[in-house]
Amino acid sequence: MVSQPQGRPERRRPWGSWSWLLKPEVPGLLLLASALRLYGLNRTEFDDDQATLFRMAYDAVHQGLLPVTSNTGSIGAQHPPGVVYLFMLPAALSANPLWAAVLVALLNVLAVLFTYFFLYRYYGRLAAVTGSFLYASAVLPVKYARFIWQPNVAAPFVVLFLLALFRGAVERRQGWFAWAVLWLALLYQAHEVNLLLAAPLLLCLILAPKTVRWRDALFALLILLLVFAPSLLWLLVSGLHDLRSTLSFSNHQAGGLSLQALRIYRLFIIPYDQLPNRSDAILLPLHRLFSWLKLAMPALLILAALWLLVVIVRRRADSTAEQAEVQEAARPGRWWLRLREGWESWSADGQRCGALILLVWQLVPLLVFLRYGGELHTQYLLLLMPGPFLLIGIAVAQCCQWLYRREGWLQRLRLAGYLLVGLLVVAQSLASAVSVLDTLAGHFNDRSFQPYPYHNDLASLQQALAATDQLAQREHLSRAYITVDDATRTAVFFLSRQMRTPATLFDADCLLLPAERAVMLVGPYDPWVTALLERFTHATLVSKLPRPGGLPFSLYVIEPATQGTTSVQATPWKLGDLQALSQQAASLTLADRSQATTWLVSPWQVMQNAQPVLNTTYVYRFVATAEAPSSQSLKTTCTFNRLQAGERLLVTFSLADRQEVPTSLLLRIWSSRIVFYMPNYGPLHLETSISKEIDVHLLQTAKGLSQFLLSVSEGTRG
Repeated sequence: MVSQPQGRPERRRPWGSWSWLLKPEVPGLLLLASALRLYGLNRTEFDDDQATLFRMAYDAVHQGLLPVTSNTGSIGAQHPPGVVYLFMLPAALSANPLWAAVLVALLNVLAVLFTYFFLYRYYGRLAAVTGSFLYASAVLPVKYARFIWQPNVAAPFVVLFLLALFRGAVERRQGWFAWAVLWLALLYQAHEVNLLLAAPLLLCLILAPKTVRWRDALFALLILLLVFAPSLLWLLVSGLHDLRSTLSFSNHQAGGLSLQALRIYRLFIIPYDQLPNRSDAILLPLHRLFSWLKLAMPALLILAALWLLVVIVRRRADSTAEQAEVQEAARPGRWWLRLREGWESWSADGQRCGALILLVWQLVPLLVFLRYGGELHTQYLLLLMPGPFLLIGIAVAQCCQWLYRREGWLQRLRLAGYLLVGLLVVAQSLASAVSVLDTLAGHFNDRSFQPYPYHNDLASLQQALAATDQLAQREHLSRAYITVDDATRTAVFFLSRQMRTPATLFDADCLLLPAERAVMLVGPYDPWVTALLERFTHATLVSKLPRPGGLPFSLYVIEPATQGTTSVQATPWKLGDLQALSQQAASLTLADRSQATTWLVSPWQVMQNAQPVLNTTYVYRFVATAEAPSSQSLKTTCTFNRLQAGERLLVTFSLADRQEVPTSLLLRIWSSRIVFYMPNYGPLHLETSISKEIDVHLLQTAKGLSQFLLSVSEGTRG
């Protein structure tokens, strides 16, 4: 960046100039960024968070709701609702979550373009080409640009925030403050940790206080009120109960020095730092070929940090008049004037101010997280992107400029710098491309995506539900049954709304059997459901529906059981909602992958209808206690979106490893409903992702009996 005269803004191209878009490298940059972020996006991740965010946006549009929170974060607090409003745009056009994922990808492509513009404007074309291409091809930024999530939309707003700061501190132009506050407020909506970007904002205020006008402060206040109006309304309705979301990170006591942040930061710049967990991964041979990047990228980043420090602390040659003023200010008793003159001289240098802002942007969050006592997640450091690549672009450009001014072989050495940049971009592009291909081909372990039990992609879920719907239509079946678990419940509850066949969703721990012929979709990791189907009913396996990285879904046609299929005994346990079909719980041992699991199965029959209601789950909670006083309770929660009288319910209790099979169980049953908390505030119908249990009551017989003694039959193997 060319240094500017003290006290005068540097001359640059007008902000409205679009000539930089005509550079020949820009189409290639957009093609690279778009291909890596959009190719095969139909297999975008679609787990609980993704389904919750899009479901809230869709319901807000089609039910006339006002979102005041989004989903629940890893720290247990409700995130701000800003991202839900963003996803209301694609939700208004289609019920397919794919378009929300496309929006996220396009925002990240826009972030790459903004990065090029920022570097081109302040550090030159070479820095722009280097930094933006490195950012466009980086593995982790590509990964986080390919699925729906709050932190994934932050990237363009981070660069816009930097542009606003540089407009004020570097160019000394007015009108930047309100824009910076707007971008920071939107970044906070993406994730609360982005509030750490207030540090460079405060620094900019110190460096250029005269660029902020009273009306800028007024505009900033109005922006904050507008952006945070839904959150303020929620705090008012909830009685400030969820104010802890703003201060959530302070709940973790600072411990000793933690290197979590540095390890995660390193992952962003080294695509080959971790070995793939599958031997068939295409990335594995490239990992060996480009292992030299483990040294090259950190070395360039350290070089960039050193250059920033040199720019910040270097001394400038003063003119004769300026030296005289400094000497006058240096007389005895005038030390404060000398200090003020020194600060004004230093802060008037736009190059110094820009370097300090970049350094504070990258260092302050890292220093904060070095003392963070909780578990640090990768997405917490997305506020630092595209920082490392931006700094490397600046360092490469400065080195090449320095070599260009030299003579002889040093001048020709800059060609090696161009070659190095090309190799870095090619290496990162290959790493990102094969990572995408590995994901699409299923060369990963779908059970390594903590905290989810297993990972699901949108295309697999949609294809499984479509196959279920088509089979039901082809066989003229009036109902479909689908098992759900913690990994699929939220996603399937939303996606099944688009099925033509009425679908009954139930928890996999409680097998719901139809009263008439029906189709059933069984989850990939529900082997006990298959065992129960084989023992208690007649099920015909129609097809296996593949999933990348894991076991397939199973699609069955279920025939209603005949009277002789199970040993139905007359019982006095008729509870209104349910009726026991036996006073015994059958013991079933299931061998799966050299491991044996024992289940106790109790058969019941549904006696009443429960019609589907939007975002409502019907719940039966079974608690069984063995006769031994020291025995732990066996608990099973059965969830449904609808129930039909005549359906049979097989309730399973899983015994712990090496736990003895009890001879009898004392059983109690609670029924309830789970709904989302949707408070009203005057004419406004507010939307949250907070679920609450209502209508809880203990089931009893007509004679008031609320505990039932079940004997346990001898075990069989499945």
